[in-house]
Amino acid sequence: MTLLLLVFHSNSDSNSYNKTPFLSGAATTLKTDNKGAQLRKTARLFYNYLPFKVVSFANTLNKHTTDTDTLKCSNWTLAKQDIEKIIKNSEPINGTTWDLGFSVSACTKTVSVVQARQQFKIEINAASFFWVSNGDTSILFGDYKRSDRKYFLDHPNSE
Repeated sequence: MTLLLLVFHSNSDSNSYNKTPFLSGAATTLKTDNKGAQLRKTARLFYNYLPFKVVSFANTLNKHTTDTDTLKCSNWTLAKQDIEKIIKNSEPINGTTWDLGFSVSACTKTVSVVQARQQFKIEINAASFFWVSNGDTSILFGDYKRSDRKYFLDHPNSE
């Protein structure tokens, strides 16, 4: 049996515009039971408003997009401080908001972060969004801050 309750913090500023809310609820862990082995695994959720540390990052390409222009990716650079700012300034979004509001670039950065001694994989897309993964759990974030547009090659639709 799997039980998932979510809580999300919204980072807003005067430069943002109306956004579709994600989900409401509360919990800090996702627990999964494996009855055959009687094992209990716990995957912590990532909260971008809590302290975290960027351990590593690398340029990668998204193979699951219709964007074939990979030449632009060599010019898309982010420093560690930029990555930290993007993660902190973004907010959770749902799949529909992502599908309708964001394009998908071939350019990505694969980032490893640690929060509360738990490691997370983050894939930042040059189109202003990123995925946070931990085991079989993923959370999608979008960056709507106008001040962060300089970090991306494309931006979310404004309405």
